[in-house]
Order: sequence, then structure tokens, then C-alpha cells
Amino acid sequence: MIRYGTSQERKQALGELVRFPKENASELYVLVGEQLKSEKDMGMKIVLLKTVGDLDLKENHETIISLFEDTNEDVNKQAVTSAKKMKLIEATSPLLEKVKKEDFTKNSNSLALYINALGELPEGKMAAPFLETKFREKFNNPDIRGQIALYFGTVQYKEAESALLEVAFDDIQPTTLRCYSMNTLGKLKSDSAKPKLYELLDSLKKTSGKLDAKKAQSLKIYAIGALVTMGDKEVFQELNEFARDDDSMVRLRAIEFMGSLKDPKALELLEYKRDRDPSPKVQKAAKKAIDMINGKEIPSEEEKTNEDKVEEELK
Repeated sequence: MIRYGTSQERKQALGELVRFPKENASELYVLVGEQLKSEKDMGMKIVLLKTVGDLDLKENHETIISLFEDTNEDVNKQAVTSAKKMKLIEATSPLLEKVKKEDFTKNSNSLALYINALGELPEGKMAAPFLETKFREKFNNPDIRGQIALYFGTVQYKEAESALLEVAFDDIQPTTLRCYSMNTLGKLKSDSAKPKLYELLDSLKKTSGKLDAKKAQSLKIYAIGALVTMGDKEVFQELNEFARDDDSMVRLRAIEFMGSLKDPKALELLEYKRDRDPSPKVQKAAKKAIDMINGKEIPSEEEKTNEDKVEEELK
């Protein structure tokens, strides 16, 4: 089927191959690699690339990397996705060279994917100095700069701290870019950011109702999240206040953060939220937070129901 079937039959066979016993599949794996080298059909190339990535067939790294430059954007995006999944160390330098040719002034799903992949690839930190330059250039697209901010957090690039501080607390900057910068400052455990985060939260309380609701919501959530990530002990009082916020999404996030802190002092408030909060989602989050604090097992991703996963995506 893989060699001679119709496109539909071949896709079906490749899907079955992922579940096929590995000890009996070595010849089939070789065949998949050969097909990937010679395939002309765009749709099949994408399925073959995905299969190679799912099976972690690293021996095909040269073919995968060559497809970074495929004329079809969907093919090269899948090639990068598979390289990222397989954590191909050989892919890091070629991907960086590809990124250097991109136009950072335009929003691009492809470029966002490439930056994200650099953060996950071994030695992906080698791209940090180049990406820091692009981040500091304010004329570049804010969504792409946001992806770079997240990349700095993934690779723990502390040298970008000053640039992130400048963006995170600048009211003129787009909200998402500010939020992603705060997220990374939390991951970098930035001492300089801590007082500024508290100042921002205090300012948001004072201007409650005056700011755009969605903007205020995002800034609150990300500022608290950064403090929680830093492991700041004083953030508990802020969480208590925001767990009573009128915005259900802010309450939800504050309660999730309480669960991750596992502080028994939160139990009384969480029990109230579990039983009486007007939002069913907040009630559910409070129950989960209580279980985390009490050391109960939380279902893994595989054990979650489809309903749970859909709800998380909607958040």
C-alpha cells in the first residue's frame, strides 16, 4: 500500500504504521525514508514528513532539512515541525539561516513556527543574539516580537532582560507583546521586574473600569503569572484579591495559580469558590486546585476526556 496504493490508501497505511510493532517494522521504515526522498505529491510529502516525525526516524534528517527549502510553504512548515518534534540537532543551523532570510516586519505563521522551533531544538540558543536584535527593532511586527519574547524564556536568554523590561512596562506597546515579555521575565526570575509587576497590579486596581476590559484582564493574568513563576512569596495576597475579581477569567487564572503554589492557606477560599462561584469553569478549577494542594492525582493529558481538552482550549 505504501509503495503502490492510491493517495488515500497510502495515507491509511502510514497511519497504521505509527501503531505497528517497531520490532517488525524496520524494512517499512526504510521504505518510508525512500518514499520521502522521491515523493512529488505535496499532500503525501506532508503525511510522510509527519510519519517520520511521529516515528522519530532520525536517519532521515538530511531529507527533512532539505525540505526546509521546499517551494511549498506547507511542506517546509511540516519539515520544521517534524525536526522540532525529533529535536534534530543537525536542523538548528539550517533553520537559523532560513529565519535570517525572513521579513520580520510582517506577521507570518511560518516565521512564528520557525522561532518556536528554534527554542525547542538542541543548541537553539545560538539564534538568541540575532533574535534579540530583531526584538529591539520596534518597527518589526509586534506579533513576531512577541514570539521572540517567548523564545527568550524557552532558551533562558538572560541577556534580553533589559529589552524585555522596556517592552513589558511600556503602556504604548501592544498588550500581547507586553504580556509575553512579562511571561519571559517570570521564567528568567528577573529581580528587576518584580517591583514593576507589583506597581502594574496596583495601577490596574486603581484604574479598574477605565481600561479596556480585555487589556486589563490580560495584564492582570500575565503579571500574576510572572510572579508565581518567580516563586515570589508575597504574590499570595494578590491571588486572594484577584480570585474575587468580577472578571471570571481573572478568577479562573488566579485559582489555577493557587493550585500550582500548593499553599494550604488557600483551601478555605478555594472551597468557597468550588461550591459557590457563579462560573462553572471557576468551580471546576477550584476543585482541581484543592486536589493539587491535598496531593491527589490529577489526570494526565492522555487520561483527560475530550470535554476537558476542549474546555482548556477555550480558555
